[in-house]
Amino acid sequence: MIITTARRSQSELVSRANKLANSFDLPYIERNGFSIEALKERYKDDIVVVGKDGLIIAPIKKETNIFFHPNLAMVRAKRMLKGEVDPLIQAIKLKEGMSFLDCTLGLASDSIIASIAVGNSGLVIGIEGNLLLYLLAKDGLASFTSGNKNIDQAMRKVQVVHQDHYSFLQQAASDSVDVVYFDPMFQASIDTSSGINSIRGQALFTDISAEVISEAKRVAKKRVVLKDHWKSKRFTQHGFMQLKRKTSLFHYGTIELT
Repeated sequence: MIITTARRSQSELVSRANKLANSFDLPYIERNGFSIEALKERYKDDIVVVGKDGLIIAPIKKETNIFFHPNLAMVRAKRMLKGEVDPLIQAIKLKEGMSFLDCTLGLASDSIIASIAVGNSGLVIGIEGNLLLYLLAKDGLASFTSGNKNIDQAMRKVQVVHQDHYSFLQQAASDSVDVVYFDPMFQASIDTSSGINSIRGQALFTDISAEVISEAKRVAKKRVVLKDHWKSKRFTQHGFMQLKRKTSLFHYGTIELT
């Protein structure tokens, strides 16, 4: 991929784009008035645009650009702050002070909710194997302003790591986090969220293997959690207790370790 700036680039955007390019050993290309489509045609690569409102990803094989936005997480977060119970937090029994490892971060919707639940004394780590999505999530969580200081604080607390989750789990210490969480792309597409649909082409479709689950069980102190289509065979295949929800097309499954 290449790094560039918004068409009307200011000095601070150019500086930020150069810093990002240097950090990941990626080429920085001056915009020089060219359209994004013209840059795609010229360089035959994905384009990362540094703008005043954050990063925009223009994938080479997709006409629609991708940008960070909490989407449904904002609705869920506001409900939580009013005292309502979030289905994810209820299912995985996440409480203040606990640690949460999100092995399939994406655009961090569930990690934001987890960060609110664990509070200032807790820990949330998100793993993302795709570099484009990692850049979006890391930049967005660090800079997006929701208008609610509690939600913004929760986003800032999420630690984002660029690595495949199996390698991360292999390197992690035993019993080092309370909950290890997986939300792989559903094998049957059911999600109507514009956020999910926008990243579907970029997301890693690596299946959850027995080896991954084995490592997750070693790393987790309390439980391993899977979010999947209600018909998914992964629940029984890997020994998850499926928590059925009559009104939802996706379910949570847990492997209790304590």
